Amino acid sequence: METSCAADHSPNDAAERTTVVALDQSEESFHALQWALDTLRFGVSDRLVLVHARTSPLSHATGFGGAGTGYILGTEAVISMERSQEREINAFMDKAMELCREKKVKAVKHVVYGDARDVICEEIQKLNANMLVIGSHGYGAVKRTFLGSVSDYCAHHVKCPLIIVKKPHEKSHLKN
Repeated sequence: METSCAADHSPNDAAERTTVVALDQSEESFHALQWALDTLRFGVSDRLVLVHARTSPLSHATGFGGAGTGYILGTEAVISMERSQEREINAFMDKAMELCREKKVKAVKHVVYGDARDVICEEIQKLNANMLVIGSHGYGAVKRTFLGSVSDYCAHHVKCPLIIVKKPHEKSHLKN
């Protein structure tokens, strides 16, 4: 699914730069988008592409990605999960597109099915992107080992510069 805000680029327009921001419905990824909009300069012919990797509820319908024992969900449950996920993604991406409009930056959104690591790297290659901006969840070494790190994977596999944006930790204000 591709949608755009502001003025669309026609296929014949040669963009000066294509910047991709990877989004995953997290505060960290939204912070990365905010950082990109506040920090990077976007020219009239530049493109900002918001990429969201969407998993299919079918991958969860048989347990852990279809491997081993798990549970079986009925068709109605899977359809309901699919619709719910679609609403959540659309709401998040609409919020991201609205932020781009507020900052007067032309953007398009790509919502693509697949594993985030693969989707982001493939989109970077397809778009011949000049830069990738991605948020960091700040996983520790153990959690990163088991869950994997999308930003770490991208850092080793994309051919363009990559900026990993960390969301500042909120400092607790202790009263003495």
